[in-house]
Amino acid sequence: MKKLRKTTPGKRKKDRKSAEEEIKRKVALFAQHPTDCCVCKSPFERNKETVKSWRVVVREERVRLTCPDCWSTIQEGLERVQDD
Repeated sequence: MKKLRKTTPGKRKKDRKSAEEEIKRKVALFAQHPTDCCVCKSPFERNKETVKSWRVVVREERVRLTCPDCWSTIQEGLERVQDD
């Protein structure tokens, strides 16, 4: 009889565990975010509005916090680069 699965249960379990560890690592980094914008250095005041509008980017071991004004400037620059 031919097997229907291409992966073994052990491999799926190992992949799931490594994904969970990666999420835990990123959440820990996320909790250590900076207290000001990485571009314009405006202070981050934690309230409902700022939490919803500011952007946090976690790449490898770097955590960057960006205010809405700088984020829109970054997005416009990326669009110009893609159009060229």
